[in-house]
Amino acid sequence: MRWWKVTFEFIGNCLERKGAIMTERIKRMLFFAKSRKRTKTPAFFVKAFRNQGIEVKTINYRKLERLWGKWFTRKYILSTFSRFQPQLVFINTRDIPLEILTQISGKTKVAIYLPDLITLSDNTYLPGVNTPYKEEMIERGRLADFFFITNQGQIPFLKEQGIRNPIFITQGCDKEEHRIITTNNPKWKSEVAFIGSVKDEARTKLLREVDRRFDLKVWGGDWGRYGFRCLKKDIYPHEFAKICFGAKIMLGIDITDEVELYFSNRTWITLGCGGFLLTRYVPGLERIFVNRKHLVWYRSIEECLRLISEYLKKDEERKKISEEGYRFVHENHTYDHVAKRILEAIG
Repeated sequence: MRWWKVTFEFIGNCLERKGAIMTERIKRMLFFAKSRKRTKTPAFFVKAFRNQGIEVKTINYRKLERLWGKWFTRKYILSTFSRFQPQLVFINTRDIPLEILTQISGKTKVAIYLPDLITLSDNTYLPGVNTPYKEEMIERGRLADFFFITNQGQIPFLKEQGIRNPIFITQGCDKEEHRIITTNNPKWKSEVAFIGSVKDEARTKLLREVDRRFDLKVWGGDWGRYGFRCLKKDIYPHEFAKICFGAKIMLGIDITDEVELYFSNRTWITLGCGGFLLTRYVPGLERIFVNRKHLVWYRSIEECLRLISEYLKKDEERKKISEEGYRFVHENHTYDHVAKRILEAIG
């Protein structure tokens, strides 16, 4: 028997004797995530959980493995697990080896957070949509007590795949990082701005139509080979805020409009930075937002172009909607709110 299996059997016995798997207020959390310096999402979550009074210990497995090697890193994780005795292991996407997750499962509460869609390798589910999260992510989900995913439409599919407790959770903005930052630098100014990578032909087609008619700036992707000049590939929170301030209209184009309540975190960040957002409608969007109050949505290229023309002429209306969206998100959908909802769901 391998040494880490023996160790985990011992840890599991200790935790069960201490009653750590029983329902109780979570005081200690072991948080697995990469740093993700561009989006900083894990850091926002850690801060939010700590704001809830939880002692959070973070492990960046990939970084430690590069520094120490696989054997010593895994030994360190097991030792930390034994000494820290977390009441919850929280895993951002796949940021823990499957083998270690298999051993942890059942020894304490395990929650996985996935801010994306799950697709299949044979492209039979959501054809035309491709994400990094496929069958292995489903296998991981089966090992978790709670599987938080940022769309409602895939919940039935996940249950069919044997994930016993999939839960829809929204993403959010950080109340300190995602804010209004004013700037007079013309670099950030445009009629329309889009932040994101090249995902599919539909996104490129819409942006080409917008570019023909309006002053468009694209940010955050490898757009040069598609005929666009990308002003900066990696966009950090303070830059995101300046783009939102400088653009009259921020454009949202998610990779699919077929999944209920699936939309990019750029929705929350744009509103959190005070941007006026014109985004593509997805089923259920009206359950969270009010059209023409918090943001504006479109359902076709033609409608998008018409709405851009309409709102470029309505400075006061854009300002009013962006202020309402900013207020709504900061009062209801920061990472503090998201963390609290996650903890309430876990119980």
